[in-house]
Amino acid sequence: MTDPPTPLPADPDPTDDDPAVAVPSASGPVVMVTPETVFREYAPRIFHIARRMLGNDADAEDVTQDVLVQVIRKLGTFRGESALGTWLHRVTVNAALAHRQKRANRQRREAAEQADEVLETAAPSGPVKRWNTAPDEPVLAAEQAELIEEAIARLPGPFRDVYVLADVEGLPNQEIADMLGLSVPAVKSRLHRARMRMRDALAPHFEGGIAP
Repeated sequence: MTDPPTPLPADPDPTDDDPAVAVPSASGPVVMVTPETVFREYAPRIFHIARRMLGNDADAEDVTQDVLVQVIRKLGTFRGESALGTWLHRVTVNAALAHRQKRANRQRREAAEQADEVLETAAPSGPVKRWNTAPDEPVLAAEQAELIEEAIARLPGPFRDVYVLADVEGLPNQEIADMLGLSVPAVKSRLHRARMRMRDALAPHFEGGIAP
């Protein structure tokens, strides 16, 4: 899948004399890592994970900034029990889940404040599904990527989390289970349901629709 361009947040500490930190690895020698290295090499990956979990650039940028600050501050405490990338995955997932919970709490408060006004006339608040491409019309690569991203964004949060980590990031089920606090069977169940929803959402565009 082709990732969209990444609007990177500002470097949280853009200095030229950032001290290098000796970072152990799970199966290799110690490497020297600077905050600048973390920012340049890992910010795009952090952003893409957060964007797919949260569904929009603004929240993803906030989470990316928070994660980078956390990682840079805690870099010296990293013990190498897992790969650095795995550790960053875990920090990013936790930050995205916390951000989504905070957003949901805020939306519930706002909805409660407006309940009296919209009780009689409220329209469905979910995104409108727009599938305008005819079954026999070829879809360009960029359009395909956009369709896939939109389908991911429409997945329910629990399904989207598992789908992004498994089928986009390629993480094993056990690692996903550890990150999300789930059992492996629960991960497999959610992943199966997510894949079914993705198939149903994308079939009209990639398979020419369902035959009558």
